[in-house]
Amino acid sequence: MEIRGPVNEMATTQKIRRTPLRSCVVCREPSDKKTLLRVVRAPEKDGGGVFADATGKANGRGAYVCASAECIDKAVKQKRFERALSASPLPPNLAEDLKMMTEKVSSEKVLAAATSTGATAT
Repeated sequence: MEIRGPVNEMATTQKIRRTPLRSCVVCREPSDKKTLLRVVRAPEKDGGGVFADATGKANGRGAYVCASAECIDKAVKQKRFERALSASPLPPNLAEDLKMMTEKVSSEKVLAAATSTGATAT
């Protein structure tokens, strides 16, 4: 059987998803959203407050920082989160929370790299 007329190219191609990019508040390097750590200022109706968002989906205004100890320390010391979120004061344990999240992100990167190459992570 012969097909006549234009072929529907959309039916044969897959949809390409873009990965969202965000910039670190310290070094301004754009990076994949999943590799950055998010700090959120919750809306006033939810009680307000600033906290580290482990899920990346919490309601409120967000600011992103690289998953490196240097960027986290600079962001706290230079008050980058206060400026980006228009909030103050920050909770005293924010830097420690972010550093614990850094370990989680780095372990996920190792796991993702291992599964993409076909190796097993130990």
